[in-house]
Amino acid sequence: MEIALLIVLIGLSAFFSASETALTSFRRVYIGEIKDKKKVKLLKEWLAKPNEYLTTILLGNNIVNVGATTIATIITFGVVQKLGLNRGIAGLLVTVVMTALLLIFGEITPKVIAKNYSIQISKAVIVPINTLKKLSKFIVVVFISISKFFSRLFNVPINDDMFLITEDSIKTYVVQGKEDGAIEEEEQEMIHSIIDFTDTSAKEILTPRTSIFALEGNKCLDEVWDSIIDQGFSRIPIYEEQIDNVVGILYSKDLLKFDRTRDKDVKVSELKRDAYFIPGTKTLIELLEEFREKQNHMAIVIDEYGGTLGLVTIEDLLEEIVGEIRDEYDFEEENINQIKDEVFDIKGDTEIETVNKELDINIPISDEYDTIAGYVHYELGKVAEVNDKVNGEDYVIRVLHLDSHRIDKVRIIKLVTEINEEDN
Repeated sequence: MEIALLIVLIGLSAFFSASETALTSFRRVYIGEIKDKKKVKLLKEWLAKPNEYLTTILLGNNIVNVGATTIATIITFGVVQKLGLNRGIAGLLVTVVMTALLLIFGEITPKVIAKNYSIQISKAVIVPINTLKKLSKFIVVVFISISKFFSRLFNVPINDDMFLITEDSIKTYVVQGKEDGAIEEEEQEMIHSIIDFTDTSAKEILTPRTSIFALEGNKCLDEVWDSIIDQGFSRIPIYEEQIDNVVGILYSKDLLKFDRTRDKDVKVSELKRDAYFIPGTKTLIELLEEFREKQNHMAIVIDEYGGTLGLVTIEDLLEEIVGEIRDEYDFEEENINQIKDEVFDIKGDTEIETVNKELDINIPISDEYDTIAGYVHYELGKVAEVNDKVNGEDYVIRVLHLDSHRIDKVRIIKLVTEINEEDN
């Protein structure tokens, strides 16, 4: 009788251990694989508020383990009494044997199985565990209250968020997947980009006002026709007097209705469509949704004073996810070109992090600037001129070319070899 009871208790220990592992491994995405509505409801309840379920499982597991050890002790001492053996040896024997039995059959084996079959086992155990939770409601509440008391006493937060999937946890899983060979590097980068998409604002990806191709509204078509063709943009901002006063958007396709010779005196402003304005703080996920709703492809980004910060297109949003998209009007131009050993020509809008990584140098990072042009302006403290220099610990930067007052290109010389006079 005692042996049968011991087997039952070890079986119950295996049940509780498997339940704990299966349920803690269960994720919300698995819900779709379960057809039983009652089990779906209970599993959703477990995911939302696991503390009562977990306390029930741990309480049940401890009770059956204590019971199994007690029964084993009774059996062992009965045998010892019949054989006339030493009680100390009997106690040691009980400890060793029960520890081995509970570890192998009550903990390790059921947990390994449950980890690999979490969905199937979760479906099987959720109903009986819920029944036990209801039967032991009072005891469970008491234990949870005691646990919360000591958690507050030691300033340890206790909550039901153990199954919330965070952005960091997803990134960790993706990195692990890449290391295991299940995910390609391009897929990893895309998933990370999608996660970051919700936290990125329009001002972080915009084309700055200094790089915008825009048209003055009072100009005639004959004056701008060639420029429109050369630039190849499908949508072009129209402004009055200055770029801070954007009044509309020109759709290049609208030019198809006009004859260049006959309509050469038509004003650009006559072709304008409404412009869509957004603050720089708008997130990309919000902007993408608004683009979809308004069937718009371009937004003018404004600052707190109503001035133009830049513009963002739907292509910019897609590039944040999949990387750079080039069409027939985009010409490949490398941001960093090596001229010779330790000498590089770099576009002014290249980000500092990229330069540091590619050249293995240490240009300071600051909130005051993002690009190499911004860094040079910051260090010079004035409007840059061609041949202006900035000296760093392991580099010299020289301004090569300006576009108006904007630094278009610089030359960086790494100070790791002797630099000749020509390079300087």
